[in-house]
Amino acid sequence: MASDHLENWYLRKHDSAEIFGPVRFEQIHSWALTAQINSQDMVSIDKEVWTKAPMIPDLTMDWLIEVSENLLYGPTTAEALMEFCRLGEITRDTPIINCKTAESMSLGKAAFFTEGLPVPGLDPAKGGIRVNLQKRIRELECSLLEKRRQLAIAQETIAKLEAKVRDLDHKLADIRAGRK
Repeated sequence: MASDHLENWYLRKHDSAEIFGPVRFEQIHSWALTAQINSQDMVSIDKEVWTKAPMIPDLTMDWLIEVSENLLYGPTTAEALMEFCRLGEITRDTPIINCKTAESMSLGKAAFFTEGLPVPGLDPAKGGIRVNLQKRIRELECSLLEKRRQLAIAQETIAKLEAKVRDLDHKLADIRAGRK
């Protein structure tokens, strides 16, 4: 449990591999609350074993945002949802999902929304949904281009191998025909 190790926490940002720390767990938690830790960022107490931030229960990264029908953002904290709403990146009508209970609702119907969670001050690289989605889209586009390049090379190799097999089949047929 995170509360067992309060000192010497490290945060490694997914997009830049930049490491922050050592800091107290409260600082890591504060960063999670303010949307400065995303679902791909890693945390560690020794810089050897890294764990994805949402896997640390004490960070309460329990919420997914339905950005579109087939696209989810998160998990993130309730406080981060409130910050995204304050910034206008999502609205009270944005669908969200509680990862712990699998309950779906609009942001405006969540208990923390009506309670008006305070949003603490910000620090490391704060990333909004739009910025993170744009980065993810770029990553996926680059990955797609690379996969297409690999596919073209594989198809070219297959075509050469098939031609070689046909050539060998013809030679084998010629050899068999010559022996008869």
